[in-house]
Amino acid sequence: MVLSLTIFIQVERSISHFKYEGRWDCQQLVKNDSFVPTEYNAKPFEAWRETKGFVKSPCDEPFSFTGCAVNCYIQTFAGEGCTSNEWQSEYELALNRLMRYNLIFVYEMFKDEGYAQAIEDFFGVEGFNQASDMFCGWQAHEANKKVPLVVGFDHVMRLSKLNQMDTKLFKEATDCWGGDEVEYSFPKANANRFAAQQNRTVVE
Repeated sequence: MVLSLTIFIQVERSISHFKYEGRWDCQQLVKNDSFVPTEYNAKPFEAWRETKGFVKSPCDEPFSFTGCAVNCYIQTFAGEGCTSNEWQSEYELALNRLMRYNLIFVYEMFKDEGYAQAIEDFFGVEGFNQASDMFCGWQAHEANKKVPLVVGFDHVMRLSKLNQMDTKLFKEATDCWGGDEVEYSFPKANANRFAAQQNRTVVE
């Protein structure tokens, strides 16, 4: 059950990224008032299968999450967008760096009100679960609403296979969920443990 969930999350992320940034050029959606998104000027989902969306990520350039369709978490934490041994080296590098963090938040879990509340209690602030504006966000949403994307099962399975190592990394980092019935026991941040803030100036 957990494996099926993690596979779905990785494919869902990749499809969502395609709808946001891969299907149409965001610059056209935002800045070109005469541009009308259609099935005919959309990029094909079938081509969305590379480490950089439509092309392979270069080995000699820093990785960018922009336009990524395959093993994006591994590329993000490893900082490398190419592989010579089926992503094993990049996976180990990414996992090693990821596990150096003291706390890892899982974005998908913000749908759980208890999870979001626990994080808000930890930091002593509110609003972690509120939607935020993003460049091209509502334009891409409206374009996909007018021209719904239809994804075939075979393409979903292909994306699942291509993202196997990312799924493995995701499962490794979130293996402590403990099932559906879970009580999030994040400790609350203690302000007294931080450096003195007497002359601190907050810039809004």
